[in-house]
Amino acid sequence: MFLLLGLCLGLPLFVRSQEEGRSRFDASEQVVFRAPRQLRLWQRLKNKPLMTEFSVKSTIISRYAFTTISCRMLNRASEHQDVEFQMQIPVAAFITNFTMIVGDKVYQGEITEKEKKSGDRIKEKRNKTTEDSGEDTDTFRASLVIPSKDKAVFLLSYEELLQRRLGKYEHTISVRPRQLVGRLSVEVNVLETSGLSSLEVLPLQNSRQKGSGKTEDGVGPPPSTVINQNETFVKVVFKPTVVQQAKIAQNGILGDFIIRYDVKREQSIGDIQVLNGYFVHFFAPKDLPPLPKNVVFVLDISASMVGAKLRQTREALVTILHDLRPQDRFNIIGFSNRIKVWKDHLLPVTPDNVRDGKIYIYHLSPTGGTDINGALQTAIRLLNNYVAQNDIEDRSLSLIIFLTDGKPTFGETNSLKILSNTKEATGGQICIFTVGIGNDVDFKLLEKLSLENCGLTRRVHEEEKAGAQLIGFYDEIRTPLLSDIRIDYPPDLVEHATKTLFPNYFNGSEIVIAGKLGDRKLDQLHVEVRASNSKKFVILKKDVPVESRKVGNDVTGAPGPTGDGGEDPNHLERLWSYLAVKELLSSWLQSSNEKEREQLRQKAQALALDYHFLTPFTSVKLKKPGLQADGLEDTHGMSAATGPETVMQSLRGAGVQPGPALKKPHDPRIKISKTSVDGDPHFVVDFPSSKLTVCFNIDGEPGDILRLVSDHMDSGVTVNGELIGAPAPPNGHKKQRTYFRTITILINRPERSYLEITPNRVILDGGDRLVLPCNQSVLVGSQGLEVSVSANANVTVTIQGTIAFVVLIHLYKNPAPFQRNHLGFYISNSKGLSSNCHGLLGQFLNQDAKLTEDPVEYSKNLTNPPFLQAEGTPETILKVKGRRVPVVWKQRKIYNGEEQVDCWFARNNAAKLIDGAYKDYLASHPFDTETMLGLTTSRRSETGSLLDKRV
Repeated sequence: MFLLLGLCLGLPLFVRSQEEGRSRFDASEQVVFRAPRQLRLWQRLKNKPLMTEFSVKSTIISRYAFTTISCRMLNRASEHQDVEFQMQIPVAAFITNFTMIVGDKVYQGEITEKEKKSGDRIKEKRNKTTEDSGEDTDTFRASLVIPSKDKAVFLLSYEELLQRRLGKYEHTISVRPRQLVGRLSVEVNVLETSGLSSLEVLPLQNSRQKGSGKTEDGVGPPPSTVINQNETFVKVVFKPTVVQQAKIAQNGILGDFIIRYDVKREQSIGDIQVLNGYFVHFFAPKDLPPLPKNVVFVLDISASMVGAKLRQTREALVTILHDLRPQDRFNIIGFSNRIKVWKDHLLPVTPDNVRDGKIYIYHLSPTGGTDINGALQTAIRLLNNYVAQNDIEDRSLSLIIFLTDGKPTFGETNSLKILSNTKEATGGQICIFTVGIGNDVDFKLLEKLSLENCGLTRRVHEEEKAGAQLIGFYDEIRTPLLSDIRIDYPPDLVEHATKTLFPNYFNGSEIVIAGKLGDRKLDQLHVEVRASNSKKFVILKKDVPVESRKVGNDVTGAPGPTGDGGEDPNHLERLWSYLAVKELLSSWLQSSNEKEREQLRQKAQALALDYHFLTPFTSVKLKKPGLQADGLEDTHGMSAATGPETVMQSLRGAGVQPGPALKKPHDPRIKISKTSVDGDPHFVVDFPSSKLTVCFNIDGEPGDILRLVSDHMDSGVTVNGELIGAPAPPNGHKKQRTYFRTITILINRPERSYLEITPNRVILDGGDRLVLPCNQSVLVGSQGLEVSVSANANVTVTIQGTIAFVVLIHLYKNPAPFQRNHLGFYISNSKGLSSNCHGLLGQFLNQDAKLTEDPVEYSKNLTNPPFLQAEGTPETILKVKGRRVPVVWKQRKIYNGEEQVDCWFARNNAAKLIDGAYKDYLASHPFDTETMLGLTTSRRSETGSLLDKRV
């Protein structure tokens, strides 16, 4: 049950018995004469070794945590005494060093290849004791004998990447010295260059140790906690006195010191950080509609589940059923040696179905054995049948939530066969999430089931509340936002990237990718994210500016040597190596091919050795003791104890500067139809067959909503534009300026949807609401509708491939009082619009125009009229739609001022040019699709008669 350290390097040490499969510290055998057991027990009770100091220092940089524990012990007795050091550490962490100092001798640890037998090596697989380890922790134990009246120091260092769950990162430090300590301190430093959005220090939690101490009452940090923070950095210090410790727990088991935080996220494509040739990409999008779930709950109802386990699990499942969304589908299976299926197909989530499901769950009674294979095959068959028999247009996620407390005892009991059967049946289309309850569960089998089938696994101990644990686990996966995620980087610029394909993304979690950059002088990194969301596919593209920062020496925080290279690694390199080793270990665990497993083992071992990670394939060798020059009081100067202190000082001392301002990407001049409205607002209409261009102004009022395109009854498309006001420029002839602040595009076919475009964001709502920032390039498609955003430049909307609009984005860095960020609207493709199309622009799309009364001096070369002395004179007549319109020649700039066009200008708010008058084109609200204006054949006239009917 114990993980103990034995050393014979000049000290009398011992090894206690281990459970089969547990790791232990081995040492050269040495005969040690010891007192009788009863006498040793009496001596320990009389003069127990005293812990004089217990300190933990943790530094978190970009979610990557370096933690070092220092524990000082004093043997006050007149003879040698046994001393045990134990520490709970996160199960996802890698130990990077263990060092002991006894008297003036230092026993420094070194990570080496694991060997079966070696006299002075520490072989380590961290054990999980059922007595005091929780689902998220392992317990590290070491024991030695301290000479009489002497001191000893234990130094343990480990590293981990914090996982984001339910929208928060959680860093947990076990504070369980098992006695009251004169000097006890916990210090946590957090540096997140993107900025901290929230921070919470929880009361001490002690649920992992049954019957030890009590959880802090109330809300807020534990007593004596001091928090200092700014926008990007926080320092938390917990330093209770002996009296404060005693009030929490007399036995010194205080509990878990927990910090939760989250960071600011400005970009939907994620946060990319680069340092000294390494990068990390944090991807956690939000504001996405959830994917529908097809879920089968599979509950173990064998005889071993009788009592509190089944009762708590029932209650949790009832809570989960109430949390299902209307678009979800579900079913319930109870299994023992018989498989009991609630319904023979998946059901929609309705109040009646949820009620009936609750009744079924409460009627399940425990009996018989455990047919894990049969239950899984039945659940997979239900999901496969539902998908095959229903023409599901919406993308959805099929998953199984599987709960058991035992091992397979009925039907197929061979674990390898169960894994093979399950993987073959799912075909990579179903994710399995497993929960193991109690101490007798085959957790390795559940872990592999989840690993091989895109799921997660959790372990719940019997003394813990299984229901609360199950609900917490479900909360993590209750809201899938994306599926089939693929993240690409230029292959010639990025080397050795970690996993870039992910089956799904759940709200509140985070995808993390790290890699090496082939070119350290790179100033931009192109990133593409492709994923599926409900009815849409999403493509995000962005050239991310990168600025590699150089930090001082010793930035790793890793104890011991830094490798053979000439410079120290950095925290992003440590993060990359951590992820790479984790992925190799996961692949090794999943593989059933011996040759492949050996190759994976060798790769994982080599990488772990390079970066000093203690893994199943590496061990710790204690070097022969060296003398400590300055005594025990200076042990914090050792690399094993300092952690990444230097990098924190370097980053903070230099001042973390924000990245360079995002440059507007080069966007070549748009070559589309000239038919448009832009600026204040200036309308341009192109008549290609006549090689004529006509222009006009509309002097509207702020708040007016103009109907630009109206084809609701035929193609189903309407475009409205809302005006915003601004003061007129000095010495101008206008009293005020107006610009388009919002363009709204409404589509009625094949399904109802709308887009609302502003200079800052695009809202796409087709039943599910999607918000796209305009400062990032993104492509979204759904049911014949495609929206492409070119960052800070334009938005292109394509409908059924036959209608296309381009919205130009005009942004001012330092706007004058008469300037406003605004939009321009251009019609790129109008083939899909009907001949009945109307609106200020739409009414001209299927018309022709010609000049009927040309001035004598007029030249057909409109680009360079040779005889006109001034713009706007002389006047001529334009014939359009049967009306005669006085026009003058004018020049206009379009395409964001990048092209100048010659046009015939109709004055007086386009009187006689447009049907009716300006006020006839005002919509009552941005989503108004009705129009009061149109023309019938019988009533068409030069004065632009109003229609009596609505179109």
